[in-house]
Amino acid sequence: KAKRTPSPYNLFVKEHMKSYLADHPDQTNKDAMKHIGALWKDAPENPKRGQEKVPKAAKRPRKVAAGVSEGTEVEPGSNT
Repeated sequence: KAKRTPSPYNLFVKEHMKSYLADHPDQTNKDAMKHIGALWKDAPENPKRGQEKVPKAAKRPRKVAAGVSEGTEVEPGSNT
């Protein structure tokens, strides 16, 4: 199976991660990713730069099994 080509974001992170960690050896990878993610937001390589965020659709409530929680309703004949 052939590997997928890296996305522009993957290439950006690969390019900036080593230099950030070299300049900030006391920082964790988590902190480095936060910083690089902030840089990515306005980077010219970002194809979505300057676009508005698309809001996510609201999640549907999950069905709860009978007897699990008081006050919940379960459809008759439902096995969940």
